[in-house]
Amino acid sequence: MAVPKETIWELDPHGRAKHEILRRYLGAWFPILNSYRDRILYVDGFCGPGRYKGGEPGSPIIALEVAKNHRRTLKGELLFWFIDERADRIEHLKSELSTMQLPSHFKVHPEIGRFDEKFIPVLSQLKAKRKQLAPTFAFIDPFGFSGIPFGLISQFLKQPSCEAFITFMVDAINRWLEHPNPEIGQHIVEVFGTQEALTIANGPGDRVANLRVLYQKQLQTVAKFVRYFEMRDIHDRIQYYLFFASNNELGHLKMKDAMWKVSPEGEFHFSDKTDPNQLVLLENEPTPTLERILVQRFEGQRTTGDDITRFVEDQTAFIGKHKTAALKQLETNKQIQVEPIKTDGKKRKGKTYPDDSIITFMR
Repeated sequence: MAVPKETIWELDPHGRAKHEILRRYLGAWFPILNSYRDRILYVDGFCGPGRYKGGEPGSPIIALEVAKNHRRTLKGELLFWFIDERADRIEHLKSELSTMQLPSHFKVHPEIGRFDEKFIPVLSQLKAKRKQLAPTFAFIDPFGFSGIPFGLISQFLKQPSCEAFITFMVDAINRWLEHPNPEIGQHIVEVFGTQEALTIANGPGDRVANLRVLYQKQLQTVAKFVRYFEMRDIHDRIQYYLFFASNNELGHLKMKDAMWKVSPEGEFHFSDKTDPNQLVLLENEPTPTLERILVQRFEGQRTTGDDITRFVEDQTAFIGKHKTAALKQLETNKQIQVEPIKTDGKKRKGKTYPDDSIITFMR
């Protein structure tokens, strides 16, 4: 969508899906961190006015509503830091916040300014004092590619228990990639944290895909789990990518759960393409795709249910129920053999694939 100039604007289908992912993920993230930490932080780096023209809540209101209305009472100190460089939008957000009754342990700080200019000093001060940031989820949702230097993202993700959900506006970057203004070129370099970004303009292959691969590679230098999803329009053109970066295995699984529970309404394509050879449309039946991936990975091998679980959870777009469905179908098709006795010496229950089961993939 075009960058809105007004204070509030219409919510588009892509934004609706993105916010539903955010809502579902925070519903899992807040209680997990709150169960063993007495202070957690939610940062919204491009928070906007808090509500859309149609009355739909924006990301700041969504975060507060999820925390306030969670079925588990959240304790300790919950900090919410909302940042936007437009004063009119922060004022509108403040007016929305004034209508909400929030618990006393919710500390809400709406602030005018650029995300990078506000957040970098905080991280620098913590580093100088050899202190750590509280467990933090950062929602980084710019309209373009301004204000998200990779140096900031890297420094943030090196903090323990910190995760980022980033809107990566690849279409905008691609359009500006060959701009003659050297300042714009340098700005793109800052986004990626490497001069390599500029070489993509005249390099081989799909420029958009190459930009995505480079950004993913950069994130993987500081995050164990990096998942991205394509947001495409009805003409199958990529609008942007949603990147999730975390060093927490459970957080990664919860984000995948959230992704699969969002139901697109046919106005766009919502897909995962973490494997460059596999496009996974989240609205389609996933079992056949995962069957092919598992056969390709384990063909001719004798392995365990645990190895398969680790592979599916850590290296694919799929979740546990997809793994079970795929293994059932592979067993029915006699493409795998599952031994009746598990590694613990006990009998395996039919059509189940626990971590201690022994599975052979046929050639």
